[in-house]
Amino acid sequence: MTPKDAEPGYGEAMAELDAILAELEGDDLDVDVLAARVQRASELLKVCRARIVRAQQDVDRIVADLDEFDARDGDEGDDEG
Repeated sequence: MTPKDAEPGYGEAMAELDAILAELEGDDLDVDVLAARVQRASELLKVCRARIVRAQQDVDRIVADLDEFDARDGDEGDDEG
């Protein structure tokens, strides 16, 4: 198993979380399986949170770059005229 296989993408993790939630809400869940499902859900939540944090950091960096570009562009416009 490669590291990429070990950590699903956000969409895959959410789909698996939905499946686990449906299983946990069902009446026929084997108690012996309960702890394993809760553990897997915890791992998937960590993956999702990490992806959200990474995406937020990317967005923040892009916005900062755009702000910096706009500031430089505005300064150059002041010289013309």
